[in-house]
Amino acid sequence: MRLSITLAMCAAFTAAHAQQPWTLEQCVARAEEKNLAVLNASLDAELADKTHDQTYWDLAPNLNGVATHGYNYGRVVDRFTNTFATDRVRTNNFYLSSTVSLFEGMRKQGVIKRSELDAKAALQGMEAARNQVRLEVVQAFLDVLGLRERLVAAEAQAASTREQIARTQAMVEAGRLARADLLSLESQLAQEEYTITDISNQRDQRMLALGRSLQLEPQEMMSFDIQGPVISSLSVMEPTSSADEVLANVLRTNPSFAQAETQVSSAERNISIAKAGSIPSLTLNGSVGTGFSGRDVRVVGEPVVGAPILIGATASGEEVYTPNVSYNTELTPFNDQLDQNLNESIGFTLNVPLFNNMQNKLAIDQARVQHEKTRNNMVSVRNDLQRNVLDAMVAQRSGYRQFLAAQKAVEAGTLNLEFAQERFVQGVITSMELSIVKAGLNRSTADMINAKYQYVMATKYLDILQGMPVTL
Repeated sequence: MRLSITLAMCAAFTAAHAQQPWTLEQCVARAEEKNLAVLNASLDAELADKTHDQTYWDLAPNLNGVATHGYNYGRVVDRFTNTFATDRVRTNNFYLSSTVSLFEGMRKQGVIKRSELDAKAALQGMEAARNQVRLEVVQAFLDVLGLRERLVAAEAQAASTREQIARTQAMVEAGRLARADLLSLESQLAQEEYTITDISNQRDQRMLALGRSLQLEPQEMMSFDIQGPVISSLSVMEPTSSADEVLANVLRTNPSFAQAETQVSSAERNISIAKAGSIPSLTLNGSVGTGFSGRDVRVVGEPVVGAPILIGATASGEEVYTPNVSYNTELTPFNDQLDQNLNESIGFTLNVPLFNNMQNKLAIDQARVQHEKTRNNMVSVRNDLQRNVLDAMVAQRSGYRQFLAAQKAVEAGTLNLEFAQERFVQGVITSMELSIVKAGLNRSTADMINAKYQYVMATKYLDILQGMPVTL
């Protein structure tokens, strides 16, 4: 019973915690943790680091061991006894071999430097992927906040129109206004309610886009919500940084450009590696081996002397005999054969590339072309960053100016609406004229909100490009 209560309390706490709105910083942290592009970039960085470690191991000698077990049938020369065998013979071979490169034209040293640069570029690529994710999250997050504020403003306008309709209804019933004025206000309310529905749909779509960028599960999306400062609490200041200053900061800190520069250095190393293929190389080889043969026998015990054997006679008729000596034999034991058949070798191999069908020249040319391509890519990345910086700074300054103008328009429109409502009650203006004043205020409010978030988005984009923390 106590365990059930504890589990229920934990589940309730988890559900309550899941309902807490997410801040921009929390959304960015979740996206960096779960985004597949970032995870793949992290795996690429891990693989590049392992490859770099392997290049140092490639300097060490290799070592290979071989063991064989087999049977020979038919007439064959036994390699351990150097005799012909016509029956089945068992053989075993064991050997170790090792090779170490003494000189390869500094190729391996070049590979080490290149792999080091590749590992560095992979880390920079991972940070570049994080930057892209941060940008996507910030864009969607600010879109949702902006649409929410537009929704609040639209609902406030609709509420004001409903109040105006109630007052107009009373005046129509009292005979002070024509029914056409009431119908005009009701038409305006319908348009405002349509605008509320449209903004709500846009907000929901951007919330879904934000949830997808965070890799949220369907259960998490059901309770997903965000929180951020309202537009009135965000300060809009006139941009003071110059384009050259911002671009210099971007080129110094942006991981995409740093990765492009590192890839140029790596491609340059490839040229020296390719050139090493035209230089003589020297290797040291060594091996040790032994084996076992089923025909290797040894003498055991004392010789057995038998009666001499008559083999012929001399010219004078004297008989000639040969000694009759035989030996008892046994198969040489396995361990003894391994010891007596032990052989060792050591040698040097000098490889001089005289002509290999122009393969070395092709490799050098390919490395040079690849180097030029990486340089062009670096220039392209720099140009893209420069264009992005200029676009963001233009958007930032434009948003700042548009916000100031829209803010003045909202202030003036609010006062104008107050006067228009008083004049409408007095019967000086028609409901159509009042609707025109309210529509102008609605446009000015939407323009102010859009300009505000255009300014904020451009500012955050410049911060991300310059490697600054993402905060709101």
